[in-house]
Amino acid sequence: MKDKTGIEQNESALVCAARDGDREALLKLLEQNWPWMRGLAYNVLGNADDVDEAIQTVCVQVIDKIGTLRQPERFKAWLATVTRHAALGYRKQRQRKPVQLSDIMTDQQVDDKTPSSLEALQQKEQSRSIIEALEQLPDKYREVFILKHIEQHSYTDIAEILDVPITTVQIRLVRARRMIYNHVTGNPSEKIPRT
Repeated sequence: MKDKTGIEQNESALVCAARDGDREALLKLLEQNWPWMRGLAYNVLGNADDVDEAIQTVCVQVIDKIGTLRQPERFKAWLATVTRHAALGYRKQRQRKPVQLSDIMTDQQVDDKTPSSLEALQQKEQSRSIIEALEQLPDKYREVFILKHIEQHSYTDIAEILDVPITTVQIRLVRARRMIYNHVTGNPSEKIPRT
């Protein structure tokens, strides 16, 4: 079993090889980071088809600019920045509205074929309210929530992906949960800010 340091050293070695023109190393780096890159792009775009287009742009940019990365140990943060910028650029180009999380949360929603049960109706309404709250969260809170609860990343991984301290990840996640809870329960304190 590899420890975190071993993984970072391996990734740094792959980055150095990719900077020197090793296409296999570059491919391996992209494959290892593919799931969270898609999650990050989806957070900005909210549409799976658009995510694929944006990720293609990211791949081209990584191929073109890997040689400019001076600190191999900062690859994840650099890649997160490239991914976020590509997704924002694609969203601006397409002039699409922000994230619709109902697609991500579909498997967590109650099946529409069982509306006869009062409990099922209440769960369905609660799911809709949660999705609505997620869609209204400011980007920095929604991003952390998706990476933790949908993509299942650890606090350490999220901090590395977003290039913020772990305490920032924890604070954003607590605030995101609180805003969602307050939205669902109708609690007036710490409402989701309108942007």
